[in-house]
Amino acid sequence: MLYLASQFVWFLLAAFGLGLAMGWIGRDGGKPRLWSAGWSVVAVLWLVGAAASWFQFLNGALATWVETALLFAAVYWLGCACAGLSRRRGAEAPAPSALSALPNETALPGQRPAGLAAPQRGGADDLKLIKGVGRQNEGRLHGLGIWHFEQIAAWSPGNVEWIGGYLAFPGRVEREDWVGQARILAAGGETEFAGRAKAGLVETSRDDGSAGQANVEASAAEAGRAKP
Repeated sequence: MLYLASQFVWFLLAAFGLGLAMGWIGRDGGKPRLWSAGWSVVAVLWLVGAAASWFQFLNGALATWVETALLFAAVYWLGCACAGLSRRRGAEAPAPSALSALPNETALPGQRPAGLAAPQRGGADDLKLIKGVGRQNEGRLHGLGIWHFEQIAAWSPGNVEWIGGYLAFPGRVEREDWVGQARILAAGGETEFAGRAKAGLVETSRDDGSAGQANVEASAAEAGRAKP
């Protein structure tokens, strides 16, 4: 394949560039996806072709065509993977912002999680895909600057304890495993609950378009009263 690579170097660079572009825009809910069912099929075909080439089951022009296709497919996927990993690294650690303190913030056990003044990547994730986060809780989380699955996925035990106290249901976040659900969703996966919510089968998770704005405003008002 080294000979083929030297012959098609510019075409391979173009394939890599196309992979970068498709990997950058190919996402689920704003999340990079390095693998899918389609890629699994391609991987099986690639391995079959590679085995046939390695054991010389193919000869002549057919072998050349197969090896060329294998090379281009590998380079294209490498481009997709590089773009996906780049997006993932940028999404894993959203920069915290200085949000206003709440009246009872220091009285709650645990530690308030870092929040963002506004959602990143042009829009918030649908937090209602997490079991236990309905429209009201989504709005209250937005009021705390929690907009994305990866923020919840990164919560420490202290953050979970604080959120449970703030939302007035201690222990529920742990029981419903918000953090575990968020990790799956942040990685581009889907939970059984998220699938039902997307299908409109969960009344409290149906998006009314308000993004819990009334609760965001209530949180902002609380923060305003806390200012000296």
